[in-house]
Amino acid sequence: MPTPRPPRSLTAAVWWWGAAAVIVAAFAVAAWAGAEFLSRASRTASLSVAIVLSAAALVLGWGTLRLGLGHLAGRLTLATAGVVGGVPAVLARGRLLPIGVVLLVGVALLYLPGTRRFFRDQLRARRAAGRARR
Repeated sequence: MPTPRPPRSLTAAVWWWGAAAVIVAAFAVAAWAGAEFLSRASRTASLSVAIVLSAAALVLGWGTLRLGLGHLAGRLTLATAGVVGGVPAVLARGRLLPIGVVLLVGVALLYLPGTRRFFRDQLRARRAAGRARR
């Protein structure tokens, strides 16, 4: 049986999260490059920001890859990262508000009806496996 064609909402989510991962990776590279040249912040703080941004870029990239392959784990990884990063950013307002909105829009794309329908069988199998382990 051929694999079902992914819905447009899933394709949009893959592109959205892929763009987010590339942007975060660009900021991580800039943070690594600028860590030695920043005069306002200490070197330790600059390196800490670079490490956090690098880790975020890796998580988003890995989740996007898994999502593009049609794996439920990719959706769960990105939804968790989006909610954990997006909700505090939106609640903090100020400069973090656009980042939070971008993350939460990405989460919304992951739960549109077409995307939910695409992952329905995987979700049912996952639940059945969990019940079988109990």
